[in-house]
Amino acid sequence: MAQEPLHIASEFPAPSVEDWRRLVDKDLKGKPFTALQSQLEGGLSLQPLYTQQDAAVAPPEPPGVAPYVRGTQALGLTEGGWVVCQEYSEPDVTQAAEAIRTDLDRGGWGVWLHLGGTHGIRVPDAEALRRLLAHAPLDTTPVHLEPESDPLAAAQHLLHVAEQTGVSRAALKGSLGVDPLGILARMGSLPMGLDATLSQAAPLVTSLREAAPGLRVLLVSTRAYADAGATSVHELAWAIATGVAYLRGLERAGVSPDVAARSVQFAISVGGQFFPEIARLRAARLLWSKAVAACGGSPEAQAMVLHARTASTTKTQRDPWVNILRATAESFAAVVGGADSVSTSPFDEALGTPDASARRLARNTQLILRDESSLNRVADPAGGSYYLEQLTQDIARAAWTELRRIEALGGMEQALTSGDVARVLAETRAARDKAVRTRRLPIVGVSEFPHLGETPVQREPRAEASPAPATSGPLPLRPARVAEPFEALRDASDRYLAAHGARPKAFLASLGTVAEHTTRSTWTANVLAAGGIEPADQHGFADIADAVARFQASGAPLAVISGPDALYPEWVPALTAALKSKGARAVAVAGRPGDHEAAFRAAGVDVFFYAGADLFALLSSLHQQLGVA
Repeated sequence: MAQEPLHIASEFPAPSVEDWRRLVDKDLKGKPFTALQSQLEGGLSLQPLYTQQDAAVAPPEPPGVAPYVRGTQALGLTEGGWVVCQEYSEPDVTQAAEAIRTDLDRGGWGVWLHLGGTHGIRVPDAEALRRLLAHAPLDTTPVHLEPESDPLAAAQHLLHVAEQTGVSRAALKGSLGVDPLGILARMGSLPMGLDATLSQAAPLVTSLREAAPGLRVLLVSTRAYADAGATSVHELAWAIATGVAYLRGLERAGVSPDVAARSVQFAISVGGQFFPEIARLRAARLLWSKAVAACGGSPEAQAMVLHARTASTTKTQRDPWVNILRATAESFAAVVGGADSVSTSPFDEALGTPDASARRLARNTQLILRDESSLNRVADPAGGSYYLEQLTQDIARAAWTELRRIEALGGMEQALTSGDVARVLAETRAARDKAVRTRRLPIVGVSEFPHLGETPVQREPRAEASPAPATSGPLPLRPARVAEPFEALRDASDRYLAAHGARPKAFLASLGTVAEHTTRSTWTANVLAAGGIEPADQHGFADIADAVARFQASGAPLAVISGPDALYPEWVPALTAALKSKGARAVAVAGRPGDHEAAFRAAGVDVFFYAGADLFALLSSLHQQLGVA
């Protein structure tokens, strides 16, 4: 006899979003649902759960169809993959040329050249550029230029080298790097001015449109903004505003927006927020498509050519090996976001000139993502994710709002020269710096889980570059890495070690049983190490006299009391007074003092360490008291 089928779906119905919400509200016990949201820079919020209800009313167009949210090619990057395009900025031409040769021989496809006497390779003429590209066949290697001055001269140098080596313009691929606003932001001046530069570039745009369809004349690089601390929303909005300024300038010079848009290359830095960075690259293509369409460009002209580079601001000098993980995640996000080419920075870039092993790791990061992880086998892997689709739209809306604000100011050039961009960056850096100082934005290996005994990674310092031209006012924009505040404390600790033979030490008096104090004491030791102060943990004291005796034996000038709050009223006042009487130059307590703060301070407590405090400021004050600064 046939068995009756089991109707599992009807007997065990799937829970609905409303069911989940009711359970969440119950567990929150009166807290608002917004407590589960995560705040992103740029005024965006991440929801704890995304469903089909959060997706766009109409699904985005498929890959290869305007507005290109899902990519500019119908098959995505499945045919060959993205271009592994490493970047080079070594001042010495010979050294840079050898690095290019090695990368191209071992898996690289393209080269991105930072040219100039201040931040890049010193290439004064076409002959120097020819030597730099001696191992990069121009008929098969995409070459991208990013000069810090006189971009039209650099463009002519590349065209001259191609002519000298017998390579037709039709075979050239890459970009010539004419980015006047990028130069203004990074160097602080633009001698010819925006309109004059674009007017001179116009004939080149027109002539190369047919003669060299694989070569883009104009560059929109967000390097200056990203390195100076821009949020992802501001960086994206300013990139589109720059592109719009170039379309308008070229139109005044007689080049139609349709032709001009086909001659623009974008280069965007990818930071450490994995999913938001994926969404931002997708939003970039959407916004550029909308902007070009508004200027009268055809759907074909609306396709963005996008290069993604791993961010410099996220990299650290301390425990630089963690940079390998950071660059891997950033490269992964760039590929999933649909970048046409990607450059992965060597892990030791912040220390000086990268060595061969660091370059190999950077290059192989992308090769593994492509050849072993097979990221090139899926067109738009982010497509269809409720989370990423909605986040793409949220970022696009926020960036479009900022773009309209820039347009109301008079455009990107006016926003730069008036100091508006510098003002926004100062506000952003202040907020981010606060997050770093309080460790709400943790930096692994620096502010979190530092390793005081690490063997320093030594690299040759970069060759002395020409000083940047003297400027006044809001430009140039100043680059800064997020780890710099805590790295400054570690640098001071290193100088103290060199002068005294030992690091500044803290006697960590852990009260109560191991189970009672371990969590807080471990946290406290981590904080102290982030400031370059070596913790010496002691516990199991018979009484205050025992604790003071062990403190004296340690030879530490600083004492930190850590343990359960319940023991503090009994131990902290007496122990602090005793420690101070026996030579403690400073006494700190781990934890919020609450109602006992006045009594504790009266007893001599100098500092309170707790989650959410400005730990950088507290550690700096201890450096002053210990004579470390």
